[in-house]
Amino acid sequence: MSVHEANDVERLLKHEETQLSRQTEVERIMSLSMLDPFAILSLPLTCTPQDVKLAYRSKSRLIHPDKTTHANAREAFERLKKAETELMDDEKRKSILTMVDEAKRELAVEWTKEVESGKRQEFDVVSKEFEKAAMEKYRAIMVDIEWRRRQRVKQEMAAEGAAASKREEEVKEKKRKRDEEKAWEDKREERVSSWRNFQKKSKKSKKSKGAKSSATPSSK
Repeated sequence: MSVHEANDVERLLKHEETQLSRQTEVERIMSLSMLDPFAILSLPLTCTPQDVKLAYRSKSRLIHPDKTTHANAREAFERLKKAETELMDDEKRKSILTMVDEAKRELAVEWTKEVESGKRQEFDVVSKEFEKAAMEKYRAIMVDIEWRRRQRVKQEMAAEGAAASKREEEVKEKKRKRDEEKAWEDKREERVSSWRNFQKKSKKSKKSKGAKSSATPSSK
């Protein structure tokens, strides 16, 4: 094999390796919860804004839809962007960390009870095991919150839909009554004319009977 051919093979292998890395990263991001931006960016909870920028820049270049043919590349890229946006937003990041701290407190209470009951050995809150379990609990809490939010929205939408249907029925009922009143008014003249004609006919009938009665000779 010539030097030129060897270089071509090396470039091909490097390209395939890069594509494999891109696909692997897309699949890694897609396997993670969107509620955990730290995991998506592969960053610790103590990361700085600069760390977030660097991680996003590196990963966005790797999984950009223009750089890989993976079917989920675009969605993975959108998740990556969302994670970066959330961690660069001070209020959002503070909210996430507050919920993580809450998850840690709840987990510490649960594990302490398990230690006291003999179900678990002593644990360290700064251990990787505890950190991992705390993040899992954080995601479970956030999923529950999101589920409750969606249920509330669903109920509100159902209530709004019922109210809208009621208003629509009320509008239809008002229209129906207006139409009936209008139809009644429109036929008023027709009813009056019919009554007048009936009265005239009745009078003629009475006169006719009276005339016949006068013309008939009385019997002696």
